[in-house]
Amino acid sequence: MSENETRVTGWPAHRVTGVDVWPFRMHHGEAEFLLMHRVATTNEPPFWQGVSGWIEPDEPPHLTALRELREETGLEAGAIYSVDAIFDLYKPRRGTVETIVPFAVQVADGMDPILSDEHDDWRWESMTAALGLLPYEPQRTAIRRIAADLLDQPESAHLWRIDPAPEEPEETR
Repeated sequence: MSENETRVTGWPAHRVTGVDVWPFRMHHGEAEFLLMHRVATTNEPPFWQGVSGWIEPDEPPHLTALRELREETGLEAGAIYSVDAIFDLYKPRRGTVETIVPFAVQVADGMDPILSDEHDDWRWESMTAALGLLPYEPQRTAIRRIAADLLDQPESAHLWRIDPAPEEPEETR
């Protein structure tokens, strides 16, 4: 794409492609977040993260979040919430900007994950400890939003809660 074409038509698609899922539980009255240690790949060193995954064709992002939670941990969500933080990720090999949508899922206390081959370790951590382990600012931002919107204001959590049933498309106005 030439410089003139880029100025006229814009850069290639900016699209929603993935989800981050932040499982949390209430343990002895305190919130704990599930962190998983991602194994090294050819393109990335190992790091701590929540659950992450790519959206499949025609799959709503919140259903992707529930599917990825099951696939990567074997856990089921007791509740799923939107997180008021969306972040963009530049993928230089594809030359695209991809948007990742974060979700919070509350799981039952006493349940531990069964890891997929994408991770080699896991731990439940307080918010403070989680913030110290997560390498990327968008991850830390998601944890802070979950604390501010759900944990610190439980009376408002219903504003962020998502009904996991597939929704009918909204009519355009």
